[in-house]
Amino acid sequence: MNRPTVQRLIWLLLATAGVAVFAIVGVVWWSAREEVTIGVEGRRVIEFAGPELHAAPFTPGDALSVRIAGVEPTKNGFRYDLRFIAYGPGEHDLAEPLFLVDRAKPEGLPPLVVRVNSVLPADHKGDLYSTSPSAINLHSYYSPLMIAAWCGWGLLLIPLMLYGRPRAMQKSKPERVPTTKERLAALLNEASRERLPVEKQAELERLLVAFWSQRLNLPQDDRLIHTLTRLRKHPKAGPQISRIETWLHRRDATGESPARELLSELK
Repeated sequence: MNRPTVQRLIWLLLATAGVAVFAIVGVVWWSAREEVTIGVEGRRVIEFAGPELHAAPFTPGDALSVRIAGVEPTKNGFRYDLRFIAYGPGEHDLAEPLFLVDRAKPEGLPPLVVRVNSVLPADHKGDLYSTSPSAINLHSYYSPLMIAAWCGWGLLLIPLMLYGRPRAMQKSKPERVPTTKERLAALLNEASRERLPVEKQAELERLLVAFWSQRLNLPQDDRLIHTLTRLRKHPKAGPQISRIETWLHRRDATGESPARELLSELK
């Protein structure tokens, strides 16, 4: 395993550990909310076979406030999402504020007893005393905790941004493009062994003209007919072009392929 791979693995493990820490803190904080205390809204889901129930509105002085947050029809009745807030510790019956549309009490509804704890201990007599801080208390030092959380989140972005970057920064070497002479030599070498298809025959003629045009520094924007006229007058280019044309286009051409001879002349 090379060094860049090890570094990326370390950064990935650090990022995973950071996310795990935040997840554990969130789970602990969320689990601490399961205990219902005075003034904190609780939740209970029930199913009742019968007509739809309604909750009595809260009036000042009531020890319990109940509201129906959601109602879903079931096979025999309804499913209710009850939310409640108690204003005194102890046991409370959620069924007491529930009634039918005609204000009648529903028959067959069992007691829905919930226990609400007090914020203060049961034996508290009003005295003030200091307590040891809890292991995790997100209600204290809110601003420092939020600043630390945002800084930690920002630090976790660094390995994610750098992951895979060394590979992207490595510049790939551009592939070398073969020269006209090399391409021409490759085609002549192939033609010396077997008959070329029509496409490669046309490519061979074109490369031979391009090779001599570059060697003789002929104008690149000149018309092909003018370039061929000049090349046919050249003592070496002219015979080579003629031999290739005769070999490729004349059906009655006989003799050995000139490809091997032309290939030796290119060296």
